Amino acid sequence: MAGAAEAARHPARLKDTPPMQRRDFLGALAALPAVPALAQGAWPNRPVRTVVPYPPGGPNDIIARLYAPALGAALGQSVLVENRAGGSGVIGADYVLKSPPDGYTLGTIDGGSLVIAPHTQPSMPYRVPEDVTLLSVVATVPEALVATPGLGVKTLPELLELAKRRPGTLNIATAGAAGISHLTAHLFRQQTGAQVEVVPYRGAAPAVTDLVAGQVQLLFADLPVILPHIKAGALVPLALAARQRSPSLPELRTTVEYGFPKLLAENWYCTVAPRGLPAAVTQRVTEALKAASETASVRDGLAAQGAEATWTSQADFAALLREQSETWRQVVAASGVKSE
Repeated sequence: MAGAAEAARHPARLKDTPPMQRRDFLGALAALPAVPALAQGAWPNRPVRTVVPYPPGGPNDIIARLYAPALGAALGQSVLVENRAGGSGVIGADYVLKSPPDGYTLGTIDGGSLVIAPHTQPSMPYRVPEDVTLLSVVATVPEALVATPGLGVKTLPELLELAKRRPGTLNIATAGAAGISHLTAHLFRQQTGAQVEVVPYRGAAPAVTDLVAGQVQLLFADLPVILPHIKAGALVPLALAARQRSPSLPELRTTVEYGFPKLLAENWYCTVAPRGLPAAVTQRVTEALKAASETASVRDGLAAQGAEATWTSQADFAALLREQSETWRQVVAASGVKSE
């Protein structure tokens, strides 16, 4: 075996080896343990990709592109954002989780791909958490309940009183079937008893367009999506489905303040990698994500969108995953919502 290793370091000598010895050498060489790619040089020695499972321009994409320069600076390599949309985030997440665990393909994905899709998709191409290296949550985005001004309500209690007087006549749009916006609308019905019709749209943009036009009356959506319309007076904010108020709208009361402590829906985005990511690379990425989350460009950029820069330890990330998965499993079971 020592001879094979020596010949491997000097391949030119192989041609002078007799045929029988050459076969013996090749067999011994094949038995040598594989040298991991990471041993060939310090990681990262080339650009790193982070995959976004949605089209450009949406909240997930904005978050990834805000993080990429700061993350690249912390790693000493460029971080490139790649969009792979489809399947409510599942296609892009699956691509990441089936990539080689070498640290050069990461995913900046929505939490729903990990804690909602497994309960709403008829079949899943990956397992959670078995197929995932959890790195960190990178941004949190509360869901806000807004109304068209024509509805004539300005607070959550006013809406519930109207719904009681006019049962079955109000409707609430969502940003897509089986996503967090849709499930939050069902959670709203369960927790408040309001008889409102849930109307799923194919994305937040068309739902907001119809809400502003008065075609629908209510909407739960990521705060960054509706914040410009709130500030312009085109939509009326009724409540934030969170434990704490948002610095972006400090006057908007939360569902907890209104007496609905279980009416909580905080969207979050995270960085993940395929299972089997080497421990040294995992530690390097998590440290770089922490550094990136503390930069002014990331903090201020996300705050301007109504989001908050976040960092979690792997243990805290795993605990959040378990808690959120069980929460949405119960909502799915009660509502019967499934992906199309």
